[in-house]
Amino acid sequence: MSLNNFKDKKILITGGAGFVGANLVRRLIKEKARLHLLIKPETKLWRLKGVEKNCQWHQVSLTEKNKLNKLVTKIQPKIIFHLAAHGAYPAQNRTDKIINSNVFGTLNLLEATKDLNYQSFINTGSSSEYGWKKKPMKETDILEPNSIYAVSKAAASWMCKVFAQKNDKPMVTLRLFSVYGEYEEPSRLVPTAIRACLKGDKINLASGEQRRDFVYIDDVIEAYLLAAKNSNLRGEMVNIGSGIQYSVNDVVSKIIEVTGKKVRVEKNSYQPRSWDSDYWVANRRLAKKILRWEPEYNLDQGLEKTIKWFLTK
Repeated sequence: MSLNNFKDKKILITGGAGFVGANLVRRLIKEKARLHLLIKPETKLWRLKGVEKNCQWHQVSLTEKNKLNKLVTKIQPKIIFHLAAHGAYPAQNRTDKIINSNVFGTLNLLEATKDLNYQSFINTGSSSEYGWKKKPMKETDILEPNSIYAVSKAAASWMCKVFAQKNDKPMVTLRLFSVYGEYEEPSRLVPTAIRACLKGDKINLASGEQRRDFVYIDDVIEAYLLAAKNSNLRGEMVNIGSGIQYSVNDVVSKIIEVTGKKVRVEKNSYQPRSWDSDYWVANRRLAKKILRWEPEYNLDQGLEKTIKWFLTK
């Protein structure tokens, strides 16, 4: 779906070289937007290979407050997509870096753009902000984050909400559930299982009973574009998930089925993570109500598209 809302529009993106960010960049290139990406010097750029000439790159960290202020004032973006974060992966475990990036980095971006007359500011939240629940997670639930990363994302989400309401700014936080698809981090479940199947290797799992709400990347990108089109939001937090949960065993079985490969699955050979849960699913009523967003792809369809992409690599 083309929203005809982004052609020639100046758009600032943080975290544009990440999984979701790179897919968003590639989609906005098709929409002929004028893209400005904030990139840290150490950022790996493999996801953006082939589209470098379609973006303007700026090596500025969100923690460099003065440089950030000058850059934003110069660019004058009409839409801001904030996807930069630290701590989502096991190796990113330094508390100071998580807080500096996710909390102070977000604050710096809010303050740098405060005086701009922008159309929309889309912050990226996480379902981890909710902590463990035993019912579909909805935006009015009490947050019980169970990791430093989740704490930092919850703080950033609420900071955006208060900032938007205090300064009358068009802003929304999209709380993403388990996004999968093209350009996902190779160490994650879906890419790992797909590569194992294509190579005929075994798949190592914990118990396999951990459950997640898996949502395909193309659907997530549509949610970002719809959110950017809505200038009436003032800090709302909106779940972006499929509304259906699957176990790790379910997902691996579907990948094996779609690839048509016979591979060995070895359970309890992978160390479980402290935040894993046997219940994790989004209530997506608010997304439907205020964004008019519903996922187009079910798990089978999303995995089929993802596997086809892997076969071209």
